[in-house]
Amino acid sequence: MTTVNTGAPDAADEPTGQHASATDARSATDARPALAGRIRRRIGMAAVIVVGAGAFGLGTGVSPAAAEQAPAHAGWDGSRYWFKNSQGQWRWTTHYSVYLARTGGAEPSTSKSSSSSSSSSKSSNGGIQQGWDGSRYWFKNSKGEWRWTTHYDVYLQRTGGSSSPSGSSGGSSGSVAENRDVETAVQYALAQLGKPFRTAGNGPDGYDCSGLVQQAFRRGGINLPRVANDQYAATTPIKASQLRRGDLLFWSPDGTARGIQHVAIYLGNNQYVEAARPGTLIRISGISKGYYPAYMGRP
Repeated sequence: MTTVNTGAPDAADEPTGQHASATDARSATDARPALAGRIRRRIGMAAVIVVGAGAFGLGTGVSPAAAEQAPAHAGWDGSRYWFKNSQGQWRWTTHYSVYLARTGGAEPSTSKSSSSSSSSSKSSNGGIQQGWDGSRYWFKNSKGEWRWTTHYDVYLQRTGGSSSPSGSSGGSSGSVAENRDVETAVQYALAQLGKPFRTAGNGPDGYDCSGLVQQAFRRGGINLPRVANDQYAATTPIKASQLRRGDLLFWSPDGTARGIQHVAIYLGNNQYVEAARPGTLIRISGISKGYYPAYMGRP
């Protein structure tokens, strides 16, 4: 019988024109379990690798801290609650009840306030102070429990109409502006933090300095011109000793009012919110001697 070698190792010395023998068929059948076994072993190894990488469930509302910077301490960091599990590994959750369950604490109160006001069950020694913390207004209810709201009018109602919460004093500091309309403007500006500077931008995706100021005060029902030097002309000039939250700061390269080229909203404690320049994001900055405003005004 003539045989042909095709050059392929498996085809060498195989008779042409004939089917594989019964022995070959049995070998192929025996190879299937071996192949299946190899696949199962590979799947098992992959599962071990996935578990080792930290991709496993930790229970409802809890996430691993893998690839995230470890927190400085347990508790609330402004966006989530951090704690260590039984193995000493950092974990976090956005659910306070889960946090308490994992740290052996008591279940928080389930009492609800109005839809405009949200409850917080943080302990009284959790570093909270009455007033604005950069994202919400904190106050205590009649039971002495901390609560918060993002609405300034609700905050005033719950605190008896006081616009100067504890921890503030004088004109240079304060958690909220004395005028509700001005505070509304401040809150709008703070809500734009992280958005890009955009030349001639009026929002909502980006702003330049005067565009941010104009749009912010418009939310408070206060109409200001569009250009920074015109905005200064529309305000009441004040001194540094008179500064309070919601006042405007102006910078002028040549020192003249007509030469004003930048404006920002004063927040208190020598800080202000601004759309600084191209390539930056809307941010909170601090007053410094090297970059001190030439003019100040009250809308």
